[in-house]
Amino acid sequence: MTMFLLTIVLAAGSAAAPAAPPAGDTPDLHAILERMQKRYDEAKDFHARFTQNYSRAVVGRATVSTGTITFKKPGRMRWDYDKPEPRMFLSDGKVLWLYESAEKQAFKQELKTSQLPAALAFLMGKGKITDEFEVSFAKDKSRGRPGDHRLALSPKQPQSAYKSILFIVDPKEFLVRESVLVDAQGNTNHFVFDGLAVNTKVADSVFKWSPPAGVRVVDTGQMGK
Repeated sequence: MTMFLLTIVLAAGSAAAPAAPPAGDTPDLHAILERMQKRYDEAKDFHARFTQNYSRAVVGRATVSTGTITFKKPGRMRWDYDKPEPRMFLSDGKVLWLYESAEKQAFKQELKTSQLPAALAFLMGKGKITDEFEVSFAKDKSRGRPGDHRLALSPKQPQSAYKSILFIVDPKEFLVRESVLVDAQGNTNHFVFDGLAVNTKVADSVFKWSPPAGVRVVDTGQMGK
């Protein structure tokens, strides 16, 4: 579950986007980061569909998953996977659940704000991305669309679970619409977000859940233990 959290890099934004730089200007990394920071700071909630492509370096095999994601401040999120099999990740800000309906089992884990991965904390409006990462323009132009900002993030402190993150940022809205995380083994976790809806007053009830009757519950304790 901790590894799952480390892969969560999402799109979010406020109702009114800051103005984009005039066409033809050389992109200013500092200005881009400021606009991104403002978007995530101002977003109260958001919802989107996602496609996740997880590629295993050793076996050369990829798994493609699809579903929907909903976030709401403070600290609430819900991932509903529909393919390849139904499962759900949910956090009410205090407890993180993984529910596998086909297996009739659920995993429960205490979640503390201080234990959130830096990329997730930033995208939920907590902290600054430049406090935790060295950010530069990525050299790889193979992902995203023409004109997108491609940002390479390297953690300032070595991380055991991942070594780099790539953000594909919309040049007008300053939203992260794709993210790619590479772990220490060279595995790649690629998310693409579509149909983003921001500040739609998502109901609190979306993040309230309890295991159905007959479901086995496993308490995995606190993150970091």
